[in-house]
Amino acid sequence: MKKILFIIFFIILSMALSLNILSFTNSSFLNMRIYRVGSGSMEPYLKINSLILIKKSNDYKINDVITYQNDDEYVTHRIISINDEEVITKGDANNKEDNPITKDKIVGKLIYKFHVFGFISYLLSKPLTWILIFVIGLIITYLIPDKQN
Repeated sequence: MKKILFIIFFIILSMALSLNILSFTNSSFLNMRIYRVGSGSMEPYLKINSLILIKKSNDYKINDVITYQNDDEYVTHRIISINDEEVITKGDANNKEDNPITKDKIVGKLIYKFHVFGFISYLLSKPLTWILIFVIGLIITYLIPDKQN
């Protein structure tokens, strides 16, 4: 039982930590990137702290949810209009559309959203979480008895 708990704990922690590292480093993996949603501008479709998987595309349509670079930040909003090389986006929860961007600013479009791993990833960025992980690891290691026959 102890070994199974440890393996499950390790797998969940490893997956969440990997997603967390990819979301912070802005690294590309198989032409995809992972970002953490930082605001409520796309709620209820995207919740704050959800992780989103973005893939580069050459085919963007109205209603696609895209991530684009705006100066030093990344914005994830829905396309509401496309005119040649100019794209206009808007957050679902926003009242006003964004300033037009050119297609070369688009990082990619949303292909998957991780609500649960996003929450775990957010928790992993907090020092108290690491203290709890250490305590849980100690409990699994030293306080749960091994059942040996």
